[in-house]
Formats: sequence, C-alpha cells, structure tokens
Amino acid sequence: MRASKTLIAGLFLLSGAPAWAQPGLIDADPAYQRAYQPMPEGPPPEEGGGPSWNSGLNGYVGLRGSLALNNNKVTTYEPGAPPAAIRASFATGGGGSVYIGTRLPLNLRLELEGLYRWQPLSRVNLAGVEVPGFGSTRVAAPMVNLLWDIPMPVDALLQPFVGMGVGAAYTETNVFGGGNTYMKSNRWDLAYSFMGGVALPLNDSSRLTAMYRWMQVRNAGHKCASSGATQNVCLNNNVNSLAVDVGLEMDL
Repeated sequence: MRASKTLIAGLFLLSGAPAWAQPGLIDADPAYQRAYQPMPEGPPPEEGGGPSWNSGLNGYVGLRGSLALNNNKVTTYEPGAPPAAIRASFATGGGGSVYIGTRLPLNLRLELEGLYRWQPLSRVNLAGVEVPGFGSTRVAAPMVNLLWDIPMPVDALLQPFVGMGVGAAYTETNVFGGGNTYMKSNRWDLAYSFMGGVALPLNDSSRLTAMYRWMQVRNAGHKCASSGATQNVCLNNNVNSLAVDVGLEMDL
C-alpha cells in the first residue's frame, strides 16, 4: 500500500511538469533570470581598479604646462661678514614638462619626465631691509615619477591619482641690484616631489590631467655678496616650490 501511494504521487508530479516547465513561466521568474541566463560573450566587466575608458594599452606620453606659484623663497646667510642675511622671493612663473610612462600592476604607473620652470624675482631683502633688485630663478630637472591610480567604479568620470618623484635639478638663480650680485647659483642638486590630481577622459586613449605638485631641491648652494665683495657659497639650503600642472596625455 505504501509503495502504491508513492507511485501515485510520482505520476501526479510528472503529469504537472508541462505546466511549470513552460518557457514563459520560467522566464518570468526573476530568480531564474539572475541565476540561469547565459553570460555575455567577451571578458568579464571590471569591478574596480581602473576607469572603463582605459584603452588597455600600457604605454603613454604626455605634455604638461605648469603655473609655478609665488611662494618660492630663498634665504641665505653669511655669518661673520656683511650682509648678515639675504632673502629673495620669486613671483608666479611658468614652465612645463614632457613625459613618457608605462602602466604597472596594482594600478601603478612609472614615468620618466623632463621638467622646466621659470620664476621672476619679486623682492629681495638685505639684512631685513627691502632693497631694489631684479633677477629670476630657473629649474630644469629629469624626474622619475611613481604614481598610483586610486581604484574607482568602472563608470566613474574622473580618475584620481597620487604620486611622488625623484631626480636631479639644475638650478640657475641670479639676483642683482645696485651694482651688487646678491645671489647666484648654477649647479645640480637632488630634487624630489609629491603630487596629486585627476584625469578626465576625452576618449578611450586620451585624457586631460590636472595636478598639484610640491617640489623641494635639497641643499641648493647659493653664492652671495654685496658691494662688489667676492662671491662665496653662503649656504646650502633647501628650496621649496609649488605648482599647478595641466596636461594632455595619450596612449601609445
């Protein structure tokens, strides 16, 4: 009797199969659509780690224009001999850089950059007193930069990034006034920088970039003198500068 009941129940379920197995009923089930619909052809979509507008190419080149801000100051001292202190401040200037880079794993990028900046003299102080002066400072530096693209959703419009760089800076500074050469330098020194910015896509292989950069030239040697005295190196000091860079970048 028990076996016959089981057989009758099985026949009943089989007889109902055509009703629940109809394609229209199954397709209408959202759970079925999520779990059993075939996957689209091609590689799976990215879940993060880079913008969807990335062309997939590893190499790229770029050009940046720089607005060098006006808080670049150099102070030198010559103990035991006048002047006791010479301080030069430089106004807003400009410059630019060209670079070539490659993409690395973990959202990293490596760049080789050639950088140039120029800033005119804004004022010069002699022992705390402002005196007439004119001149400028120029910096040229080959830099190696390591940048990290911050992971973003694939449909994000902007790609933020941070980075740092190290290189060698050739600094040429000339400050004159009243027949005096107040400050002079022309030498190579270690330089490093920190930067942060965003990239805005134009298409899948080119983008605009904007970033803020702080750079320091380490132990920059300056010769200083006044009233026709012999110029001597009065201090090896660090020179800081700030800049806003805007550029165009294209994949290779």
